[in-house]
Amino acid sequence: MGEYSRFIDWDKMDATIQDQDAKELTSTEFQDLKQLARQGYWAKNHSLRAKVYHKLINDIPCRTVTPDAHVYRDIVLKIAGKRNSSNLPLPEFVDNSLVPTYCLNAEGIGAVRKIISCIASQFPDISFCPALPSVVALLLHYSRDEAECFEKVCRILACNDPSKHFIDQTFLAFESSCMTFGDLVNKYCQAAHKLMVAVSEDVLEVYSDWQRIASPKRQNVHLAVHAENFKSEIVDVKKMRDIWSWIPERFALCQPLLLFTTSEHGCSLSRFYSHCEGQEPTLLLIKTTKQEVCGAYLSTDWNERKRGGGKLSYFGTGECFVFRVRSNRGLVPEVERYEWVIIKHPELAVTRLEQANSSTQISDPPSLTSLPSNPSDRLSPFLSARHFNLPSKAASMFMAGSVECIIIGGGDGQALYIDADLNHGRTGHCNTFNNQPLCSESFQIAVMEVVDQEAIVVFPVLRLYPNIII
Repeated sequence: MGEYSRFIDWDKMDATIQDQDAKELTSTEFQDLKQLARQGYWAKNHSLRAKVYHKLINDIPCRTVTPDAHVYRDIVLKIAGKRNSSNLPLPEFVDNSLVPTYCLNAEGIGAVRKIISCIASQFPDISFCPALPSVVALLLHYSRDEAECFEKVCRILACNDPSKHFIDQTFLAFESSCMTFGDLVNKYCQAAHKLMVAVSEDVLEVYSDWQRIASPKRQNVHLAVHAENFKSEIVDVKKMRDIWSWIPERFALCQPLLLFTTSEHGCSLSRFYSHCEGQEPTLLLIKTTKQEVCGAYLSTDWNERKRGGGKLSYFGTGECFVFRVRSNRGLVPEVERYEWVIIKHPELAVTRLEQANSSTQISDPPSLTSLPSNPSDRLSPFLSARHFNLPSKAASMFMAGSVECIIIGGGDGQALYIDADLNHGRTGHCNTFNNQPLCSESFQIAVMEVVDQEAIVVFPVLRLYPNIII
């Protein structure tokens, strides 16, 4: 089964992931990896996933002196000796956590204990880390040997980027995560919280158990509380969360970071690009001089505009959407979203796979007015426009930018057009989002902001079943 199969009991694994169609990983650039993940490129390829996780962990910024594979080989015999590793005691900081099997074979289960013991010798400052056995067991699926797994876990533990936090290493941090997670569940999943309150004697203990078991695949939820400190001239935190409720789950719990605002950085398109390039996805927020609020969720880095060779050309993915915040006679404003038209109306396009399997001609797509208002089938926004034979280019005009303007949406109009001075804009119906005007059709900009909502997305450690890519 290849170089990443030493510790796996394949009889317990889903047979569909056993490298049936092995492919080469032609790029290790982060943006390329993200696109491949969205397309499910290695969804059933164990070796490719191993290479991707190795690349991502290697890019984690760490302390200057971080134990590596060579350190493990030097210390493992001294610490573990030649005794049966299955009887090797675990350090106290894992709090009597059981070593999960996670479809590991006997060698793998023993390796978890040895690796944890060696980590304890190299990280004396860890005082409480019950998630560590799960992390080690999962990463063994994608390691050639014990030393490589040891190095991967050490890099995660030794991360020195203040904006990232992977694994709690003290009791106070762990309890803080448990309580914050409980607060978030109570706020956003009240039905689930009420059920736990009804059936559990100690709700905090339930959340604590969840942290111990599921910590490797959670996002950094306890840092999300800092969103309360987010200051915007256009929307408050509550309204920001309303907008984010539509954003893909992997970005749902994030700390907002203001990348650009005309109030601070000036009204210049060149400054807009300089502050926003290299960031994706982002939220574009606009408040007009008439106090109207609208914006767009943009999936792709503005750097992509340069591929057009100086010409105005469209890029982006079906994850993009536009929205407006409407005031209801002094009541709480409502956010109205317009997403990619193909998601709501898959009848407008046919997938390339469907076309390849069909011997009939593709008929002309129906008009929007003839489609049902509540379609039963919705496509995933993660699918790229390249997966479809679209009725027209206008169906995939997501983002465009030049030295003269930025445009969101196209085809028989533009959802948003902003001039080079970030002063004047236009909005109207467009075919990409099938939207209504987002505010007054011709407007003056009072404030424009760009928010990075991926500020604390953490490294996606593996799920229990490695055939599911995160």
